[in-house]
Amino acid sequence: MANWYVRAARLDQLRQAGRLPVSLDGQAILLIAQGERVYALDNRCPHMGFPLHRGTVHDGILTCHWHHARFDIATGGTFDPWAGDVRTYPVEIRGDEVWVDLTPPADALERQRTRLREGLERNISLVIAKAAIAMLDGAGDPVLPARVGLEFGTRYRREGWGQGLTILACMVNLLPHLAPEDRAQALYHGLSAVANDTRNSSPRFPLRPLPGGPHDVDTLKRWFRRFIEVRDAEGAERCVVSAVHAGAERRQLADMLFAAITDHRYVNTGHPLDFTNKALEAL
Repeated sequence: MANWYVRAARLDQLRQAGRLPVSLDGQAILLIAQGERVYALDNRCPHMGFPLHRGTVHDGILTCHWHHARFDIATGGTFDPWAGDVRTYPVEIRGDEVWVDLTPPADALERQRTRLREGLERNISLVIAKAAIAMLDGAGDPVLPARVGLEFGTRYRREGWGQGLTILACMVNLLPHLAPEDRAQALYHGLSAVANDTRNSSPRFPLRPLPGGPHDVDTLKRWFRRFIEVRDAEGAERCVVSAVHAGAERRQLADMLFAAITDHRYVNTGHPLDFTNKALEAL
């Protein structure tokens, strides 16, 4: 992508002011002169949009005075993960003029995907909501944020599939029936449920399949039901993993899981049936 440099200010004017808010092609930019260097940042705090030129700069750190989020002026990196990094812009000095490159970032979608993971990790609802909205606006595909939530929940919920992932799967099922302006809210509710359900939980380490496979799927199904009967979670999990490794078809896996569930259809007020159904829908 070609660079898109725009004249921003006179260098002597900036050096005299120290900081200078400017509007370039509709974008609010903050210019900062520190020593021999000139920096350009988005003038809106990524947390809640407060104008950063009303903050303070000390020793290369810009502090927003609304919620005291702090940023490295050279990279835009934040010291407060709840705020998020502020966008920076390449700068060129041409004679006595400051020019700023307004080229849109090529990795905008990946940045939001990373931001969503950070929101899930720290269970910060505002971060989750903003990332979900940005991903929907940027890609238009609700599957992308939903997949991030599913991958996060299955990895970081020690007990496996649970209420949060089930709510997320329900919200994804609802999306085609919702007005476009309501889809981000549905995704937010599902993703925040995953964050709540995994809060303070250690990562989950999956088991390997049985060695020497592939194994007979009918035998694995029989063993699986036996392990469920005696509440041996690891033995049951290894049967499922081995069946997947053996190339079991979707119908075979569903039959394997639901056979064990219907052996005890009333256990845990029927939640295993609902959870398994939503897990397979998510897949």
